[in-house]
Amino acid sequence: MSRVFRVELGGIAPWLYVSVGDLSPIQRRYTQQADHYSLFFFEHDGVLSVNNRPIPYRAGNVGFIVPGVRFEFSEVGPGTQHTLLTFGLIKRTEVVSIAAISDLGADEEIRRREFQASVDWLHLSIMRGVACAFNTLWSIAKPSSGPKKSDLVYAAEDLISARIQTRICVGDLAAELAISHGNLLRVFREEHGCTIQEFIRARRAELARDLIVTTEMPLKEIALRTGMGDLQYFNKVIRAETGMSPRALREQSIHRTRH
Repeated sequence: MSRVFRVELGGIAPWLYVSVGDLSPIQRRYTQQADHYSLFFFEHDGVLSVNNRPIPYRAGNVGFIVPGVRFEFSEVGPGTQHTLLTFGLIKRTEVVSIAAISDLGADEEIRRREFQASVDWLHLSIMRGVACAFNTLWSIAKPSSGPKKSDLVYAAEDLISARIQTRICVGDLAAELAISHGNLLRVFREEHGCTIQEFIRARRAELARDLIVTTEMPLKEIALRTGMGDLQYFNKVIRAETGMSPRALREQSIHRTRH
C-alpha cells in the first residue's frame, strides 16, 4: 500500500520548476526541501522508496513528494523517463489525503498531455504547469480520514523538518502532538524501525550531503542550516554516513562533474 500524505490544498504558489528526461544520479536519494512539493509523471516502471518504504510504480502513474520526506529511486539513468513539476502550496482549510503513488486510471492520457504542455509552454509561461499541478493534485486527492496512528508519525516528521536547523526535543514534539513521550517513541519506531533521534540524525546528514554535493555553500553554513553547528560533530556525522569528510565529499562531487 502506498504511503498517504495529508495536505492543505488551497492553491499553487506562483513559482514552478519543470524538468523532463531520465532520472539523474542526484535524484537517486534525496530529502525534499522545506516548502517544496513535487509531482512525477512516470514513463517507466520502477520502485520509489519513501522514508525507506519501497513503493512500486508503473508507466502512467504519478508520484507525489512532500517537504521533509526522504525518497530514493531504485534505478536512475537511461530508461527512466519522467516529467517533474516542483512547486509550493498555498494552504487553506481543505485537508485532503494524497498517496505517494497514484494510478490515474481513465485520466492517464489527459494528465500525460497536461504534463507535456507544462514543458512546451515553459518558455512562455509557468501557468500551464501551475494549472497541471493543481488539477493533478485534486484529481488524485481523497477526502481526509480521521487521524490514524501513522498520522502522528507524519506530523512529527513535519515538525522535525520545520525545525531541522534548531535543537529538537522529543518531549516538545510529544507535547505539541498531544501524545505521551513513550507512545510517540513507540509509534515512531514501529513506522521507521529507529528512534526519533536516529531519524533526526539521518535526516540532517542527508540534507547536509545534498547541500555539500549540489551547492557551493560554505561548509560552516551547511552545518548551521542542518542543525549541526558544532563542526567537529558535523564532520563526525558526515563521515559516519558517507565514509568521507565533508570536504572530501565535495571534492569528489566536483571531480565527477568535471569528468
